[in-house]
Amino acid sequence: MLSEKELIETCKRLIEQKFEFPLGELWKQRDFEYLSDLILQKTETRISISTLKRIWKDTETRIPHVHTLNALSRFTGFKSWSDFKQKHSFAEVEVEKPKSKLKKGINFSRRVYLAIIPIILMCLFLLFYFIQPLSYNETDIIFKSRKNVASGVPNTVVFEYDISNINFDSAFIQHSWDKRMRAKVNKDNHFQTFIYYYPGYHVASLIINNKILKKEKVNITTLGWESMVDGLSYDGLPQYIATDDIFDSSRLYVSKETLKKNDIPVGNKPFWINYFNVGDFKEAYGENFTLETRLKNNIAEGALVCQYTQLSVICENGMISIPFANAGCIANIHLHISEIIKTGRKNDLGAFGIDLSCWRNIKIKTINKNVEVYVDDKKIYQVLFNEELGRITGFHYKFYGCGAIDMVTLYNAKIQQCFFDEFSKPGLQSTKF
Repeated sequence: MLSEKELIETCKRLIEQKFEFPLGELWKQRDFEYLSDLILQKTETRISISTLKRIWKDTETRIPHVHTLNALSRFTGFKSWSDFKQKHSFAEVEVEKPKSKLKKGINFSRRVYLAIIPIILMCLFLLFYFIQPLSYNETDIIFKSRKNVASGVPNTVVFEYDISNINFDSAFIQHSWDKRMRAKVNKDNHFQTFIYYYPGYHVASLIINNKILKKEKVNITTLGWESMVDGLSYDGLPQYIATDDIFDSSRLYVSKETLKKNDIPVGNKPFWINYFNVGDFKEAYGENFTLETRLKNNIAEGALVCQYTQLSVICENGMISIPFANAGCIANIHLHISEIIKTGRKNDLGAFGIDLSCWRNIKIKTINKNVEVYVDDKKIYQVLFNEELGRITGFHYKFYGCGAIDMVTLYNAKIQQCFFDEFSKPGLQSTKF
């Protein structure tokens, strides 16, 4: 029989797997916000973000209140916490159904149907009578944005909108592709701001009655390479590293000593180090390019267990994001190529399990939307995507622990070099052609 804490862990893992969340210890603030909203929608019970953080982050705390456990159980498809415990602690027992006369059951069902039919008809009438299609002219709507600073993060973006000339039930501004990054707006106001803590190319959307009416491109650029750490702060926000401190002996590398120098003590806590370079690569597109790079994530130099490493090419309309890890941890990685998303839990991503303790030469080659991934000149994966990615706008390297990058080279469809960096000098760290 499982203990109460073991049952809670089982419930947590079930939620992570069912909704394809990452492991709880890797969650950020917006993951907890998203889960809280999902639970409210499905169970009509609000579990606060702080409560969810205690359940997922601090396993040594006391057992949550039964009201909270009931909500989590209903969210996973069970009637209550007692029902969840019964299904997972003991073998299921068939419950004898009360005996009743068939005729009585038929009469009861008939009465129920006769009572429900008028209600259904009334609901349909009200639906068609009161809910009208959204009608508007393009000139009725204003939606535009401006960045508070030209480059760098954090960066506040001011969205100006005007929806005062149309009637609607709900209106939101979604700040990126992620539905969790939404803010409710109303027709009486005309401005809404949002802080982007990470660089990248975003497409914000004005959504009225669950329909996207207008889109606005938001490119949060960097001045060369910028680095930040996430996974350490309680509020889920990244902590930034001074640019001069991210270059180490002709490579991008941040050690634990460098983190301490930047007032980011990590101790024994798990953390991720990110490297971004986001700007304007005019001649390179996601459908046809070649990226060559050299990287490693060595435990002896500060990498954490599993040595998770994610290499992403950021484009106007999406990304190509390739994962690596040591072979024993591939269940927790995920692959994202345009519209294709594959998780290690439901797909065989074994080819991406490699030894990252030494320098590995990685190549991503795309020809007419056909992606090939190479490790040390050996092709390990190939897939064809359909949706247009558009112009390449930057790179993102993400290491679980203190990983390093030795070289980055980008070629366009004509095999012309569009970007090159071997990190010789911090002041001249990259060349864009």
